[in-house]
Amino acid sequence: MSNNHLVVNSAIAQGLDVIGDRWSLLILRDAFLGRRRFEEFRRYTGASKATLTRRLAALIEQGLMIKRSISPLSKRHEYLLSAKGAALFPASLLAWQWEQKWLADASTSLPDTLIHRGCQQAISPQAVCGGCEQTFSLDEIRLSPIAVQGIQHIEEIKSLSGQRRVRSPLVSETADTRLAGISDLIGDRWTLLILISAFFGMQRYDAFAKQLNIASNILSSRLNLLVDNGVLQRRSYQDSPPRHEYPLTAKGLSLFPIVIAMRQWAVEWEADATAVAGLLHSSCGALLSIKVKCGSCAEIIDRQDIDYVSRADNRK
Repeated sequence: MSNNHLVVNSAIAQGLDVIGDRWSLLILRDAFLGRRRFEEFRRYTGASKATLTRRLAALIEQGLMIKRSISPLSKRHEYLLSAKGAALFPASLLAWQWEQKWLADASTSLPDTLIHRGCQQAISPQAVCGGCEQTFSLDEIRLSPIAVQGIQHIEEIKSLSGQRRVRSPLVSETADTRLAGISDLIGDRWTLLILISAFFGMQRYDAFAKQLNIASNILSSRLNLLVDNGVLQRRSYQDSPPRHEYPLTAKGLSLFPIVIAMRQWAVEWEADATAVAGLLHSSCGALLSIKVKCGSCAEIIDRQDIDYVSRADNRK
């Protein structure tokens, strides 16, 4: 029997539901870039006022952001990352690097440079195991023994927020397109769950449907999205009746550190995510805790260690 249900369970689904939305990811991107005001979020995400209001309220309710008055006498507010929201920094930094490598328009949509203050060099982020601080590959990751022994059943995975997932292009001339590409791709909790399942060996349509308890129309649309974007490939394994499997491409495999970092966040910050979620780095034997290392000086990077350099700055 497959242990895939230990990798994707209802507690993890609950956590991913908080951030499995395109607009929420773009709001968090802006917060990492230092934007705080409602109008800044509206301008750079391209979200409507109503959509932005709902997403900010949801992020505040779930504890990822904090709303506070600009001054004691002001009626205006700003929105700051909480510790829970800031904990998504490794996934955000890895997503930045992924867009630069895999999306054709990244050279025009991303800032020129991320500078590591420690060495003053441009950062090429590397995902490493927190235990040994070494890079890792998918085939080095295993379920922990506690995880394998600790659960007997998978709970039905349901969306808790019930909010409609909207996939619409950025149309505002002032919208910031940085990380918009990957947000469009993984800014959906079902896509994240499909990818996590795929990383741990799942390929066939029926297996995804059974594992995730997902409606056929939703599953088909998400698989088509991932195939169209070169993350999965569609391969026939039976002619009558037609059956397909969906193995990961190299582009899809390269999403592994980002998606697992998001999964790790869900495990660490959701109260009902238990030891069932544990993943081991087999090379060092430690529970996997993804950190990000600077490719220039090999130091672990914290959020406060980054300077964002714009094109305008580089042209001076």
